[in-house]
Amino acid sequence: MSQLRDKSVKHWLWLRRPAWIVLFAFVLRMAIMGVLLAHNKLWWGANELGGIARAILEGRGFSSAFHDAQGPTAWFAPAYPALLACIFRVFGIETKASAMVAILLNVTFASLTAAVIVQLGKEQFHETRGIVAGWAWAIAPPLLFIPWLPWETCLSGLVFAYGFMTLLRLGAASRLREWGWCGVVWGLAALVNPAIVAPLPVLAVCAATRSRRWKGLGVMIMAFFLCVMPWTARNFRVFRHNVPVRSNFWPELYFANADFSLHPLGNSMLYQREGEALFVVEMKGRAINFIRSNPSVFWKLTRERIIGFWAQPEQLWPYTLLLFLTTFGGLVVAAWRGKRWAEFAAVLSLYPLVYYVTHAFARFRYPIEPLMYMLTGYFLCELWASYRARKKKTAAIPKH
Repeated sequence: MSQLRDKSVKHWLWLRRPAWIVLFAFVLRMAIMGVLLAHNKLWWGANELGGIARAILEGRGFSSAFHDAQGPTAWFAPAYPALLACIFRVFGIETKASAMVAILLNVTFASLTAAVIVQLGKEQFHETRGIVAGWAWAIAPPLLFIPWLPWETCLSGLVFAYGFMTLLRLGAASRLREWGWCGVVWGLAALVNPAIVAPLPVLAVCAATRSRRWKGLGVMIMAFFLCVMPWTARNFRVFRHNVPVRSNFWPELYFANADFSLHPLGNSMLYQREGEALFVVEMKGRAINFIRSNPSVFWKLTRERIIGFWAQPEQLWPYTLLLFLTTFGGLVVAAWRGKRWAEFAAVLSLYPLVYYVTHAFARFRYPIEPLMYMLTGYFLCELWASYRARKKKTAAIPKH
């Protein structure tokens, strides 16, 4: 009987190997992409990042994000358009082949994220918790369709998960080069998607406080700014005012709360006539005036977006509710068990703030979902362990 049990355990050991989790995630997503490709026309359409990549290859620089616009832009972070430009150079500008390569890369980014989740769980909670979280990420229904969109979403999730894990590794014994590498990772993350850097100040202070390595914090900050400063300097040169990474916060605040008709994708042509610098200044004034004049409308929309951020996509309700509850359940259990919970709480609290006041689309939550699935896997494993412990304790009570 013992030998049969050992054979059965060995038979399922492959489930614990991160490589198999990544491979399964990759195959499953490629299968979904195949289904989507069979039922949908593959084309670039009004893809702003693709438009920038085209402009780069045509010698117009980082510009032309929207139709009929020729001037420089900082509406989007530079990393993903630069990646698309590399794809276009080899496979053609906005061709079907280049779209397929972009999707394949997205699938790869999404699949590799599972390996980061497994490692993060192993380091912060327990190996089994990380494995469960990795499998949950690999098969989660809402995540399977994200790679179809040629956008930076999948790359953001991978970079953020790796950056978060790198930062949590910092301790009293960490060398200055490890602090510097962490700063580089987060600097590159800012160039992919600056929204994912929102929790970084709190995370960095937590790391320095725990380790008492304030010099390390200084090295990390310096490395971060060395990565971001060249792009910031470029923005200052072309716009004549400070734009750290992206310029679109105020316009998006206006579009989301007041009027979407002035969006550069529409037919107003205001952006195209004024240029991005003047357009952003005008939208800032309009957004502030609207919020001052309509505070009740703004707060009503904000409350709806707060709910929507955690409830998207609505088609998969109540899955999203269960994910939300298990995520925060994992956070509570981590705090109760004395695990690293403050950093997770900082991400869940600070990252969504910009989307609470602008847009709450499902893909905007994706970059922090590796942490959500990590906490979910931890919570479910702790729940199961607690159930088994109670059952064992009950069985041990002698019956009279």
